[in-house]
This record gives sequence, C-alpha cells and structure tokens, in this order.
Amino acid sequence: MMQQPFHAFSAGALSYEGLFGYSAEEWLFRRKGFRRNPKIIQRSESLFTIGNGYLNIRGSLEELPSGHAGGMYLNGIYDRSEADVEELVKCPMWTDVSVWSEGEKFCPSTCRVLFHEQVLDLKKGILHRSTTMRNGSGRILTIESLRLVCMHNPHLGYLLFRIVPRNFSGFVRVFSGLNGEVTNRGFFPEEQLKHLQLEKIERGRNFMYLETKTRQRGIRIAEAASWKLVLPESFPVRPEPRIYGEKFTSEMTLEVSSGCAYTFEKLAVVLTSREVPEGNMFRKSICELKSYVRTGAAAHIASHIDAWEERWRQADIRIEGDPEAQQALRYNIYHLLINAPPTSGSIGAKFLSSEGYLGHVFWDTEIFILPFYVYNFPAVARNMLIYRYDTLSGALKNAEKQGYRGAKYAWESATTGEDVTPRFASKLERTIRLIYTGSEEDHIVSDVIYALEKYFRVTGDEEFLFSRGLEMVFQTARFWASRVVADRGIYEIRTVIGPDEFHEHVDNNAYTNYMVKWHLRLAVMLFRYMAKRHPGRLEHICTGIGLVPEEADTWLSVSRKLKFSVDPETLLVEQFDGYFRLRDYVIKGFDRKGHPVLPRGVTYRNIASTTLVKQADVLMMMHLFPHAFSDEVKRVNYDYYEKRTAHKSSLSHCTHAMMGLDVGKRSKAYHYFMKTAQFDLENLHGNTHMGIHAAAVGGSWQTVVYGFGGFSIKSDRLVLKPWLPKKWKRLSFSVRWQDRKVDLAILHDRISICINAPEEEEVPVSLYRKTYKLRSNREEVLRYCTS
Repeated sequence: MMQQPFHAFSAGALSYEGLFGYSAEEWLFRRKGFRRNPKIIQRSESLFTIGNGYLNIRGSLEELPSGHAGGMYLNGIYDRSEADVEELVKCPMWTDVSVWSEGEKFCPSTCRVLFHEQVLDLKKGILHRSTTMRNGSGRILTIESLRLVCMHNPHLGYLLFRIVPRNFSGFVRVFSGLNGEVTNRGFFPEEQLKHLQLEKIERGRNFMYLETKTRQRGIRIAEAASWKLVLPESFPVRPEPRIYGEKFTSEMTLEVSSGCAYTFEKLAVVLTSREVPEGNMFRKSICELKSYVRTGAAAHIASHIDAWEERWRQADIRIEGDPEAQQALRYNIYHLLINAPPTSGSIGAKFLSSEGYLGHVFWDTEIFILPFYVYNFPAVARNMLIYRYDTLSGALKNAEKQGYRGAKYAWESATTGEDVTPRFASKLERTIRLIYTGSEEDHIVSDVIYALEKYFRVTGDEEFLFSRGLEMVFQTARFWASRVVADRGIYEIRTVIGPDEFHEHVDNNAYTNYMVKWHLRLAVMLFRYMAKRHPGRLEHICTGIGLVPEEADTWLSVSRKLKFSVDPETLLVEQFDGYFRLRDYVIKGFDRKGHPVLPRGVTYRNIASTTLVKQADVLMMMHLFPHAFSDEVKRVNYDYYEKRTAHKSSLSHCTHAMMGLDVGKRSKAYHYFMKTAQFDLENLHGNTHMGIHAAAVGGSWQTVVYGFGGFSIKSDRLVLKPWLPKKWKRLSFSVRWQDRKVDLAILHDRISICINAPEEEEVPVSLYRKTYKLRSNREEVLRYCTS
C-alpha cells in the first residue's frame, strides 16, 4: 500500500504544507519496513535523528513501540545522581502521540504493519514518517507524521501528525503531551537511572507546561507546547487534560469517518535555566510559545528551511558519477550540521544521538570533528574551543590529582572538564573490566592544542589566541614538563596509552611523544613571539598563571630531548618501546562484511602481546603532520602498519584512506572511505543502535577534502594533491581560509579554483609541488597529472 507525503494531499490541506514537499531524491534518506527487534528499532532511531546542536531528538516513532530508546538530548546537560559518573541526560519528550480505538492502541509492535517508511529530508532537516497497520480487531489506520526542530531558532520544535481510518468509522482517542517519565539506560539489563525530578506541571486552555530539574546540578528544563486538531476545521473536539505521574497528556476523542484525514499540530518551546533565570522560566516559556503560535508555524518553517539552505550552500560537497558515495557523504555532513553547538559547547563521541559513551567529549572532537567546522563554520569551531577554555580549571584539577603541574585535559569530559572516565567496564561494550584510559591516554592534552593551532592557522583569530588560547597552550605545556621523566640525558613519557588501545601501560608511544615535542615547540615559539611583539599581553598572562621565562626554556629542552626516532635503516617508527619484540602477526583474512579476521591463536584477551593494533597510531601521527616526514618514510610505515591493523575503531578507516592516498597506495583508499562514510548506514560494528559514530562522520568529510581533494594549508599557501576514484567524474567543494572563500572543482586532469577575497591579492598555490601565484576573485584552471 503506497503512501503519499503530506504535500501530496490536495483536499483540506494546510496553506503551508507546500513547504514540506520532498527535496530531490538525492537528498532523501529512506528506510522501509518495520521489524520488532529492539536493536533494529533503536538503530533506526539513531539514523533518523533530527536536531540543531542545542537539542536533538532521536527518530523514534511517536507511539513509542516496545523496545524503543527514544530520547531528546540538550547540549551540555549532564548529571550524575546515582550513576557511576556524570552522563548526558535524557530530557522529557514532547513528540509522543498515541491513537486508541476500542481499548486497542495502534502501534507497530502490537499490530500487523502493512506499510512503513521513514524519510529524512537531508536538505531541509525534516523527518517524514508513514505507517499503515491493522489491529487485532481488523481495523486499519494510517499514521503520518512530520517533525523538525528549528535551525533558525534552536528552542523551537514542530510536529504535524495525521491519522486516516481506512476501513472503519467510530470513536478514536488521541493522546499527546509532555513526558517527564524519562530515564537513562543503566549498565545492566533493565537498569534505569533517573536524573530528573519534577518541579512543575501547568496547563491552560491552549498550552501545556512541564518543568524538571537535574538532581545533582539543579539545571532546570522547561517545555511548553500547544497541541490542537487543525483539520478538518471547526471539527467538534474538546481536549481533556490528564496527568499520569510525571506525564502530562491531552486527550482528544474524535468520531472519525472511514477515508477521512484528521491532522494535528504541535508547537513546542524548550528552554533551560542556563539561558533563563529559574524564577522566570514559566513566564518566559509561555511567552515564547504564545509568540510562536501568534507568528504561526508557516513563518518559522520557512525560516528553518532558509537556514538549512544557507548551511548547505557552504557545506555541501558534490560528487558526480557516484550516487552511493554522494548520499553517504551528504548524510554524514547532515549530522555535522545538526550537532553544531550554537553557543559555547562541544560535541560528544556519539553526537546528541544517544547516551552512548555517556555523551562524553573525547579526542574525537578535536582531531576528527572540529576540522569540518574550522573550514566551514569557524564561529562554531570557536564555540567548541571556548568549551575547552571554560573547562581549563577542571584540567588543572586533573593534573593536580595525579601529582603534576599545569593542565591535563580529561580523556572523557563533561560539565567541568574534570575527568569522568568510568572506572570499570563500558556501557557500550557491556563487559566488566578496568578502564585505564582516564589515567594513561594523555595524548588528548596535545590533541586539544593541535586543534587550537589549526583553528588559528586557518582563521587568523588573534583575539581568541590572546584572550584564551595562549593560556591553554602554556598550562598544558606545564603539564608535559612535569609529566616527562629524565633518564640518561633524554626525556621519556612512561605508562601511557596511545590511539591504539590494545596496548596499555606502554612507554614512549610514538604518537604521544611526537605530539608533545611539537606542542612544547609551539609553546616556546608563542612565548618568544609574544615577548617580542606583545610584551604587555604576555606579562598579563604570565602574572595570571605565575609563568616565568625559565619555564619556556625548560619546554624547549624537553622538546629537543624527548625520545623519538625513525630507524635509519628500516625507516620504521616503533609504536612504543618494545613493540617490535612482540609476537608478530599480519591480517590476512576478512569476513563477509570485509572486517579483518584475527589470525589463529589471537583473541582480544591476548592481543596485547602481539603487534596487531586497534587503529591507526603511528600512521595517525604522520597524517596529522604530513610535511614532517618524507614520502619514503610514510610509505614504509604505511606498508608495515596497515597490514597489522584490526580496524576495531570507527576512527581507523578514514586515516588509512587518507594516508594511502598520501603515499600513493590508492587501491584501498576508496574501500576505506566507503567503510567510513557508511559506518552507521551499514551498521558496520553492530552498535549503531547506541548512537551515531561522530568520528567516522567527521572522518568522512576529511577523507574527501584532505584525501581525494588533496587539500591542505602550509604556512601562507594552499597545497593541492588531488586524486579521484575512477568512477568520480568531478568533485567540488568550498572551504573558508581566514577572510577568504575558496571554491574548488576537481576533475581527473585539471582543477578549477576561485579564491574569493575582500580585496585583490596574489595567493601562492602548490599543485603536486608546482607552485602558482593566483589572482583572487577570478576562476583559474590548472592542469595536473597523478601518474
């Protein structure tokens, strides 16, 4: 039974339903069919998440079928209560709707589903749903819905809900309200963690209001909503309020006729005490709702669509000749767009799509996710770095707790920046084991500074550097100076975990040590630059943190003498001390999905005694510093480590794709890219039901721009080394660079480039080591050959 989207109804339609028309098919992500398996239901909820970076809502069905894990999450709302550590809070839902007939609920988990489809319009940020089902009494009902959260005003949400009785007439009851009965999932099956307490429920003739408060931190969350039947007009129905525990519900009883459509509309406002004083939340929420209703949904929906169009104008990447890659890439960019924090805040490893990884912020944010924003929406990147500055006091406490000076950014961070890495196990893995990453995976300290330096280099934002960045650089440099150990004329960093988490408690991890060498050099360079050019500003910073010039001299000494080397004979970089003495294996087999199969005799219990690695480690280092190593060194290390990588992390495939392209090993690059781009679409690791893998999403963008586009910035010039897969006819994208906008269109033998700048200038551009000086504000075509 084929269904039609809202815009296809010709009779009795809302005047603005034309706004809901589907975009072109290439912008639509569709899934058909319904299965009662909880993991499949939850996987769809993750995939169909909508949001705006302030609040995101999983793509759960309005009637919440059995096995669902629906939820709404607000950026930065964490709480601990009885949980082991602070975690992202599942907030009250406003999208719930249920339809009943003669005591039976129409729900896919209890009815026979005749048709079901969800369609996510990536271009407009609108989620469509259509379901036809038959209940136990043989009654057939079609439910259609459409929902969005506004991109132009992050506090507003909208739901359009329609029912069509197909073969019966009579009374139906429709319920919708504000659901405060929400809990976070615990570690053990059926365990539920309650982070919210009810503060207020209010109702008026045209509104409903729910206010809750987090139990530990006391952050209040206010939701106000208007729910009404809009079609048929003047249909006789009177809402009846119901309160069930912490759930407010408005019940409507309708006498329906077979074949007729009944359309409901819900407008919602969400605010927190972070933006509004506690005593004013009710008044402010209701005023916002009244303004929303008075202005009308049409105006806000049009503004929402305009806001999406503006974002896609900057962020879209066009791949001609490969529809599968095009849709997968756009799907990933969509998730980057809906998770951009509109104010100071960061992005967790699972975005705002679930409670996976407890909503914590990891190194994924700075290394894999932030580059997209740096090159497309620098204001968002700035917001994310402000989060790291605002949590610097927590980083100082982390270092102090471990007996070090300076600031140690947490491996897992939440509200304050104090480390919230769980002590035992992981909800995601659901296995009992000790977790050492919080005390040993210290490379995140330099990962944050790497992101800060990239942001400054691309944007030229001196104000951020002077007001916040320098303090971050200097305090973290202090940490490393106290963390290293002096031994016979060299410095070492002992007992760490690198990006390869198979190997714990290792000494002198190459990735970590190289990052620290670079980090300390950067700190010294900035200190000396400020002393020469801005002595007054430097004195102010030094006074504030008690920094003296002798410390900078120490940083330089540590950087120069910190252990790191490339073997002059083999050109290999040993991943950590003793790595080459481990039992050596290579990956030779792959399963039906293309996952590496561990060699015989190797299990995840004994893998630490082998040379097999979880993800790119040495190669990650070389990817982040592509100009620091010769092509031959990178090629040798790629050949060695690529065949020893198990790819048990969503962070792995993209790095291997980019490094393979960098060293001319292109045969697997496209394969690795598609693994990354379809990581959640194909449920590659079987855990998409726990949320979207943010690092893979960011890695998809990087693979196309840095890898196939060959784009990078070195000093004052653009560097281009493009290579396109055979089926790609053309690749085009735009990036921001300081006050310029660079438009690129890449073909197999030439590249079109236009550097849009406020004033006429000459810009150096290197294309496969041949340098050109291009005039701004005009299109230039350069030819190249990759063979």
